[in-house]
Amino acid sequence: MMTYAETIDIREKLGKGEISPEKVREACFADMNENKRSWHTKDWKERRSHVIKDKCEQCGSEEGLTLQHLSHPEKYGKYYQDAYWHFYYIFTENELGNIDIFVTKEDIESYIVDTPREVFNMCPKCGWNFRTRIKKPQFVCIKCKHEFNEPAQKPLPEYFDDIYSGSIAPVFDKPSNAPGNRKVPYIMLYSSIRQKIINNKIKQMMKDRFQYEIDKKSMLDYLEASIKYLSFEDTITLCKKCAFSQDIRGKDLCPVCKKNYKPMQYETCVDCLPDGERKNQIKEWIEFGKEWHDMEKALGID
Repeated sequence: MMTYAETIDIREKLGKGEISPEKVREACFADMNENKRSWHTKDWKERRSHVIKDKCEQCGSEEGLTLQHLSHPEKYGKYYQDAYWHFYYIFTENELGNIDIFVTKEDIESYIVDTPREVFNMCPKCGWNFRTRIKKPQFVCIKCKHEFNEPAQKPLPEYFDDIYSGSIAPVFDKPSNAPGNRKVPYIMLYSSIRQKIINNKIKQMMKDRFQYEIDKKSMLDYLEASIKYLSFEDTITLCKKCAFSQDIRGKDLCPVCKKNYKPMQYETCVDCLPDGERKNQIKEWIEFGKEWHDMEKALGID
């Protein structure tokens, strides 16, 4: 587990290009499988002792004090995703207009040949789904009501050339669960296949051109958030009761009465609101919630 100073140092080296993003990632996540945490380290405990106050900043208690972070770093994957989209927009602004010429009719035909298709049973008259019944004919179409004993079979999806033919494809639903666990017939347009191929080409070109920049930016952003967390910049001193209420219940102590805990998004508790219709309405809601909870508990639902 890296110390605060080590995290700053490795961020500086990454920013100057003196170390690769891969090496930084290995250093940052080397201890993850061992369940090591920053607050278990000697470095954390020593610096914490200089920051933590001698009483709770909410209730004034001097017992069971802890340093409470008001913000936390996101998981690394979030920073990687943000970095990817950052360079994706840069890439598409400059190159997306040229990608179309790389998708040929042969690309689309190869996609169709290489993509597995499933054989589905369907109505021989309209090609729709059907249901089974006891009397003969055994099957009846749920769309056109055609009755039959032998369903037609067709590999799906069907493909429609809406790019090169200039035709307009008929409307079909995409697969969905239907009676008898069969799927509704659907069609895949060449334009949608073409878009899939374009997306794959973009991913590959993004990887070829920007992978290093994506890795570097995501690691730098992750390190910046980690440094803020390790620095105790966004922290307050709380007792265990106030910290528990904030972490588990999402509530902090009312700054007016210093007695009731309130949802953190509100400025005061209900009792400290000005007298009036709004205060009475909220109290009614709270009382109703308590009564409902007691009823569920009595019925064994809770």
